[in-house]
Amino acid sequence: MQPSQPSRLGIGVGAAVVALVTLTLTLSILGFTRAGAVSVMPVTSQQTGITVCGHGKANTHPDQARIQAGVFAQASSAADARARAAQAMSAVLAALKSNGVAADDIQTDYFSITPQYSYDSSGPRQIGYQANNNVTATIRDVTAVGKVADAVTVAGGNNVVVSGIQFSAGDPSQAQAQAEASALNDAHQQAQQIAAGAGVSLGAPVSIQIGGCGQQQPVVYAGAAQAASAPSTPIQPGLVNVEVDVAVVYAIK
Repeated sequence: MQPSQPSRLGIGVGAAVVALVTLTLTLSILGFTRAGAVSVMPVTSQQTGITVCGHGKANTHPDQARIQAGVFAQASSAADARARAAQAMSAVLAALKSNGVAADDIQTDYFSITPQYSYDSSGPRQIGYQANNNVTATIRDVTAVGKVADAVTVAGGNNVVVSGIQFSAGDPSQAQAQAEASALNDAHQQAQQIAAGAGVSLGAPVSIQIGGCGQQQPVVYAGAAQAASAPSTPIQPGLVNVEVDVAVVYAIK
């Protein structure tokens, strides 16, 4: 018996489907083989231009200083150590305020009461307690820093500690702008040299990032000084340095 026409049509369609699937698998395998042999690199802005890191700095005169002053006291009991430290710190705070430091510019940054020990062959032995109280004061008149340091030293007596003085600019925006301009100029000079060496023409910047060279910007480096001995404390404010890095990507013509 001859097969009917619909049966032949079904066989033909089935064969076509098998052939199509076979062709698809063949193309997929071929594509996979080629993909394994070819390395495709993603296109980024760093690959389509010249990337440089410019550095700039500027100086400005400081208009304020921060002084760190503390007191300590030792006693056989924690209560006595605290009371003695409180008395010494009260005198230090009074000296700061009487020499022009505002109450809002004085901040306690450390306070502790800890047991004290002596050590010998028998092991540690508690001998009392020590109380520590430290403050940081902002002095708005840099010419008065030496006078303030002297007053704190006298007020605290043998229980006072002055750990350091740091100078800064209350508004470093002008120095920051100068540092940024210097950094951009430095970046442009570097990019021109690279373009000339590569035999290409330098285009316009396509990306500029302040502090894009691996650190936060701007960075303000404040001058520092330590308190000296009597009769007066010589303090030199010096200059405050503002440094800026910029990452710039230039197009290539």
